Amino acid sequence: MNDKITIQGSAPKYDEQVLKQRQSARHNVYDSTDECTALVRGDISTQFLINVIDYHTKGYTLSTKYPVSVGYENYSCRMLKPLDLQAVDREAIDAQVKLEYVAWLESERESYKQQLTAQLLQTAQDKERKREEDKRTKLLLDIQKEVDATFADLVIPD
Repeated sequence: MNDKITIQGSAPKYDEQVLKQRQSARHNVYDSTDECTALVRGDISTQFLINVIDYHTKGYTLSTKYPVSVGYENYSCRMLKPLDLQAVDREAIDAQVKLEYVAWLESERESYKQQLTAQLLQTAQDKERKREEDKRTKLLLDIQKEVDATFADLVIPD
């Protein structure tokens, strides 16, 4: 026999608080990774220093979370983006997180719809099967009564 399909609860609904929590968590990832920085490079030390100065004049600051690399023909460092650029990044992050949240809500809703459809179909099939079984049982009883009425009791003389 098939397992009975039963859905629990209901599909999640849009909740501004949940969205804010997701966005906040994503902001923490942004702040704790190199996403909030720019990689400044130079093949020679002079070019590297010129690039650092250029970035600094644009509002970038040297990040102390990442080491400065001064390998042969490979000079680089990470510089924090200015706050206005970080704000633009955060707005883009917020929009992306909202899109992902809405997509997740829609997929959960669709999943619940499919589960409910399967549950209702199974219930309807079970009812139909029961009706057919009851109909067959009644038919067999009617036939048995007719057969019993056709044949009299067997009389065996002593």
